[in-house]
Amino acid sequence: MEALKAAKQLLDCYRTGEANNPETFGAAIAAVLSDYPLDVVQYVCDPRTGLPSSSTWMPNCAEVKAACNERVAWLHKVERFQNWGKKPLEIEPPREDRPTREELQAKYGENWGLTSLDEKPKASTFKAPTKEELVAHYREYGLAFQPKSEGI
Repeated sequence: MEALKAAKQLLDCYRTGEANNPETFGAAIAAVLSDYPLDVVQYVCDPRTGLPSSSTWMPNCAEVKAACNERVAWLHKVERFQNWGKKPLEIEPPREDRPTREELQAKYGENWGLTSLDEKPKASTFKAPTKEELVAHYREYGLAFQPKSEGI
């Protein structure tokens, strides 16, 4: 709603308008202004600081957007200079009780739970089922192949 008021204020600063449809043109300007913070919109639409003081012709949407982008860039530059020389915020590590090295070694062992490269991995005790065992398993649990019906 503020953007609509600002658009009306901006467009009322000019003597005449050449828009084909003034309502659509005003709504388009308001839509452009609604993408920006209120302080930027107020600056751009103010007759002392914004477009009415620098443009003798009624601005189109692109000119309004360019003026808003220029103001946003200027505000970012000001903010950057205000923070000049200040240290960035340092994030402290979480202050929780952490286990000691001795506690971790007691929990995970001397090698921290990792096997040595010299040690050979343990042989697997898994035995793959035979064809007959698989057929019996499929029959027991009703997993046999069932063709699709023709109607589907």
